[in-house]
Amino acid sequence: MPSLPSPHRSNADFPGIRKRRGLYVDKTPLFRQLLEVDEDTGREDEPELVSTHLFLARPRRFGKSLLISTLATWFQGLPPGHYANRAADPGSWSDLPPGWTSPDWLWGDLDGASWHGTHGWHPVIVLDMSRGATQNPKFLREELRQYLMELIALWRQRGVQWGETIREQLNTTSSPPTLLSILIDALQKFYGQRPVVLVDEYDAPITKHIGTKMDPAPVLSELQEFYRVLKDDPQRLYCVIMTGITRFARDSLFSALNNMDDLSDQTEFAALYGFTEEEVALHFTPYMDRIRELVPAARERDIQREWRDFYNGYRFSSDPSAPRVYNPFTLLDCIHKVTRFSAHQREAAAGRWPIGWSGTGSPAFLARLAQDEGFPLPRGEQRRLLYAGPVLDVGKPPYANLMLETGYYTWRGGSDSEPAWLDFPNREVTVTYARDVLAVWHSQPTLNQERLSRMQEALVAGSVPRFVEILTDFCFGFAYENLGHEASCRAVMQLLCLLLSDQSHAEKHNWGGRADHVIQMDQTVYVLEVKFNRSAAEAWRQLVSRGYGREYGDGPAVVVGIALAFRRDQDGPPQIEYLTETLYEPPVTANEE
Repeated sequence: MPSLPSPHRSNADFPGIRKRRGLYVDKTPLFRQLLEVDEDTGREDEPELVSTHLFLARPRRFGKSLLISTLATWFQGLPPGHYANRAADPGSWSDLPPGWTSPDWLWGDLDGASWHGTHGWHPVIVLDMSRGATQNPKFLREELRQYLMELIALWRQRGVQWGETIREQLNTTSSPPTLLSILIDALQKFYGQRPVVLVDEYDAPITKHIGTKMDPAPVLSELQEFYRVLKDDPQRLYCVIMTGITRFARDSLFSALNNMDDLSDQTEFAALYGFTEEEVALHFTPYMDRIRELVPAARERDIQREWRDFYNGYRFSSDPSAPRVYNPFTLLDCIHKVTRFSAHQREAAAGRWPIGWSGTGSPAFLARLAQDEGFPLPRGEQRRLLYAGPVLDVGKPPYANLMLETGYYTWRGGSDSEPAWLDFPNREVTVTYARDVLAVWHSQPTLNQERLSRMQEALVAGSVPRFVEILTDFCFGFAYENLGHEASCRAVMQLLCLLLSDQSHAEKHNWGGRADHVIQMDQTVYVLEVKFNRSAAEAWRQLVSRGYGREYGDGPAVVVGIALAFRRDQDGPPQIEYLTETLYEPPVTANEE
């Protein structure tokens, strides 16, 4: 079994993974279209690319940095001074400059091995924009300037000779755009080849502003000037490839790049990041077998199906034919923990897999924006109202777009007659979102698991009074302003329902209207209607008159209605009033009669 690098170490180094024969899921088949060449243009040893300026956005921890590392190695091999560069192992690539290598072990057994070198050799400038992730434009300018000076020094170590004119330009007053332009021109002149520029997390300085009150305009202006250097100029650059977390700043920052090709939601590249079901079955079976050895209770279980429910489900296109993929970080994190730690093995025995999504998302600012907009979880047709125009307020983008681009929502469904909609991708993200938002709003740093278990037990036992009693105790942990209107009370119930059961639906539609919550616990379906400072009787009349839950009436489960009235009057303490009654019983069969 190949060694599995720990997800808590840096796994974004393509040569390092290949050198130690670690697990690498081959994405080079997609390079054929990503780096498609125009056979009718360019020199024989350097064909022109069909698209010279490419952009791909994905949430955190989906492998963007690894893609950048792979592409850098694709175009230039291993530079002088690289830890894996061995002069005695140059490989079969013949047009490398002196001191550069591209050993066969880099590409052997990968799809790209058969056509590696098609584009010729190009020096690569990698710009990691997380180095400039600051909210102060003056600090951003200085950090970018320092970063460019480090890159210039790096290329000097690789043997690039700077002319006297360039050395005079490299002074303390040179701006980041000037330094980047100097570096591009110097590499082209020294090597006689147009450079490739790879930008990792182009929007890192911008995402720092999301959910804050700071004006992002000065940082946007600074970045506009910087990226203007990368405009479409076929005489200067071979290609520019950018990755990012969001697309909010794309239109503003790329205004000078008039042919930037956004591939983020193209079906053909939906699997460029993440692992497909087929890839997991092909590459991860040895790890599933190892877990079965360590966890006897899992030996007869379909582990991949369980992983699918927990970790798969991301679809980066509204096109229903686009594949769903796993987040690489959370799946590797799961394997790392379960194969090494007994506590996680005990959890896996009970069917509970590690939840690592909190380390990839940004729940704090999502919670703040959720407060501003009343916890807008996906709800019916409103899930399809995704804002498609330019995002004018980068500091506070449309909430649905933010949830989609940060990976909390994904595309589901869609057909010729039914448009696609947004929802949580899997159980891991659903639980993480609910826990994180409740933790931000509740006095407890984390939701008490024991209290949650007691709520589940009460509903499974059919004890609505006990459930409401525990719920009331829980609600007293919220700040006064956080449960001050019906939307917030309904949102708290939505989040709790998501945690209580996999079979949970917010704003469940039927012909009669839209029930606030539907949750199935064992053999009982609970239909909940929530009101604030209105009577439980009013909530009950709405629940019954509109036929909420009727679609379950001929099924095998008991359907129980619960009308909840969150009351906070000045005359007494806050309380939750309720009315409950069985709405539908399972139909009696002939045998039972």
